[in-house]
Amino acid sequence: MTSRLIPPIRSQQLLDKSHCALCGQRLLGAYYFLPDRPERYCETCIEQRPRCSSCAAPVGDDGWTLHDGRVQCGGCHRSAIYDPQEAQALYASTVASLAQHPGLQVQVGASFRLVDQPTIQDLARQGAIATEGQQMLGLYLRQGRMRVVYALYGLPRWRFRLVVAHEFAHVWQGEHCPLLTDYDWVEGFAEWVAYQHLLFLGATKAAERLRNAEHPYRKGLEQCLKLEEQIGIRGVLAAMRTLE
Repeated sequence: MTSRLIPPIRSQQLLDKSHCALCGQRLLGAYYFLPDRPERYCETCIEQRPRCSSCAAPVGDDGWTLHDGRVQCGGCHRSAIYDPQEAQALYASTVASLAQHPGLQVQVGASFRLVDQPTIQDLARQGAIATEGQQMLGLYLRQGRMRVVYALYGLPRWRFRLVVAHEFAHVWQGEHCPLLTDYDWVEGFAEWVAYQHLLFLGATKAAERLRNAEHPYRKGLEQCLKLEEQIGIRGVLAAMRTLE
């Protein structure tokens, strides 16, 4: 699973007396905001401050720089998953939830590894997976009998679960539709599973952001959502088993 930094949206002069959410400067002219976020930022903070690798917000004095060069804002850092044992437990919890909804049952699961940015990029190259200049968040690789889901360390909790759901969908595909190669169906289904998992968690706003955002998986996600409208969730799973 990959991600691009969300571009900020530039808006016109405010009518109310607002201030930059980061530096506190009065917003007298144009201001910037991120999709589905209430915070408003001044041009200086957007252009000169580092951006959070997780949420794309400009980073203030409470930010953190991770050892692999990524920058986290204070909010994302506080909910980020750094501990391998915590990550393993959350991975297991997510996989168990996926068995309930949308119903991903597998005979042979996959082990899990929490890795840093250079490692996951190297793994992607080994697996001949093109990242197209995007940040790699998660990865599923099968090499012989080895089945491993990898996730980037330092992801906020909700995004970690999103990444695990997406990658575990590929584990399911490996058992139920191993000959499927069409990019939109392969990645679109995985993103549809991630979308369903957000709904299962009650994260409806995050699910809507996923559905409406511009990303490489959107076309495939829309295909799966359209199919779901016609034949339901169980129908989507059944249909995937017939695709090659």
